[in-house]
Amino acid sequence: MRKFMAIVLGLFGCTTSLPAWNQEGHMVVAQYAYNHLDPSVKTTCDSLIAVTLTYGSTSNNTFVTASCWADDYKSSLGTGIWHYIDLPFSLDGSTTAGVVEESFDIVKAIRQCVTTLQTTTETQVNKATSLRYLLHFVGDIQQPLHCSTAVWSTNLDGDAGGNGFNITGTWSNLHSLWDSGGGFLTDSITRPLNATEQGYINTRVSTAETSYPFSVSLGVPDPMDWAIEGEGLAETVSYVGVTRGTTPSAAYYAKVQATTTQRMAIGGTRLANLLNTILASTPVEITAFKVE
Repeated sequence: MRKFMAIVLGLFGCTTSLPAWNQEGHMVVAQYAYNHLDPSVKTTCDSLIAVTLTYGSTSNNTFVTASCWADDYKSSLGTGIWHYIDLPFSLDGSTTAGVVEESFDIVKAIRQCVTTLQTTTETQVNKATSLRYLLHFVGDIQQPLHCSTAVWSTNLDGDAGGNGFNITGTWSNLHSLWDSGGGFLTDSITRPLNATEQGYINTRVSTAETSYPFSVSLGVPDPMDWAIEGEGLAETVSYVGVTRGTTPSAAYYAKVQATTTQRMAIGGTRLANLLNTILASTPVEITAFKVE
């Protein structure tokens, strides 16, 4: 796993930081990926996004805006636990045995979505739903605090990905700070996108790709590898240089902000590579993504 992470960081430029996702971040990931879809795969995706669902609206009727669909309806659908996996680690040497594993998680969700999209007998509605979930989850899993839960002596059941790690200042907890990229992601864009807002997303994607060009050499690993990578980054980056009950320093904010572009680029690259693989004219079955 350490070797895998070293390869990832090497391909995208080695920095000391990494993550963040709100609606703006998800749309940047999706646009980055869409720009690198093979023509036939892009056509398939566009057709699936056009499928009418019980839950759906004009605010998420394109590939890019559909990346926000899973958040739009997670309360209605009861899928909140699908957006993360709590891989535990300790901040002070306390046992992590008190962390209870959820019945479902983001790794299982990604595997289920891929299986559905590659099953020829599945309905178009099920495939369309799975694609919308996949667009979102491949973004979420790049955010370290969607892959981890920190434990300490007075919080042995974990902090739920930083939600229980209270801070002061603009954000009340560590998770919300990272989801907004430390202020880098304003989340002020409305949907459906008008020309100005689409131009803004395009500019964000261009900035990401200039720093971290698209690469097919990362391949499509087991999504659990992505989760383990995220937990490692949470432990070595997200929880370093910040103290509970205090306002993070300017240096910490800068670290969070600097990592956002990198993680969005990684998310966009991984999403494009995954879709180009599973939705190709001659699709490749990815064993690691099969439902266990």
